[in-house]
Amino acid sequence: MSQETTESTTDAPIHILAIDTATNSGGVALSRNGEVIASLMVKAPLQYAEKLLYLVDFLLDQHKLKLEEMDCFAVANGPGSFTGLRIGIATVKGFCQGLNKPGVGISTLEALAYRFRWAHSRVAPMIDARRHQIYGAMFRFNGSQMELEQKEQVSSPAQWLQGISGQECVFVGDGAQLYKETIVAAHPAARVLETDNRVLETLCQIAYRRFKETETQSAQELKANYLRPSDARKQETG
Repeated sequence: MSQETTESTTDAPIHILAIDTATNSGGVALSRNGEVIASLMVKAPLQYAEKLLYLVDFLLDQHKLKLEEMDCFAVANGPGSFTGLRIGIATVKGFCQGLNKPGVGISTLEALAYRFRWAHSRVAPMIDARRHQIYGAMFRFNGSQMELEQKEQVSSPAQWLQGISGQECVFVGDGAQLYKETIVAAHPAARVLETDNRVLETLCQIAYRRFKETETQSAQELKANYLRPSDARKQETG
């Protein structure tokens, strides 16, 4: 009897709800065992606060699942929109705390690079940070292993490009599209893929792996990765 219960628990599908409000391509995704079974995107990022909970309810209802049936909650924890990050982090923290479930905070840049791991062993995600700056990093892939080669930072595109070797890598994200000419001027042999910032699918994939490896976080441990102090904080300290 005990053995049957253990097998049933082990074989039960793992459901993860992922939220991205950090990018301009965000929304909600529902996954089973690391595979996305449904997702909804918000076309207007300014509507994240208004539509996020509605999308969560709609997605779960369509698949006859309840919020408490989720095994884990994943969230893009930045860098990205200050307001968007606060909305996503607060929502997932509330879910985790209210339901006593684990969470996984995942770097937006990491998730974006992971999406294009098939393109090259070195992937440089670039996200437009406005003010003529980008959020950037460099990741190296070796099979299923992912390594941060150059730390995440916010910088002007030209300054950031000076610090990396772009001869053997691909650049992805809306920042790469926006500053394609700057990239090619600095690294003529570099490849710039025409991409957006969608990361919902890879959030689910990374979160599933971390859940299986018990590398999750509590509600209190989920933090936003701003990289750059928010305008509100600057005003408080200015």
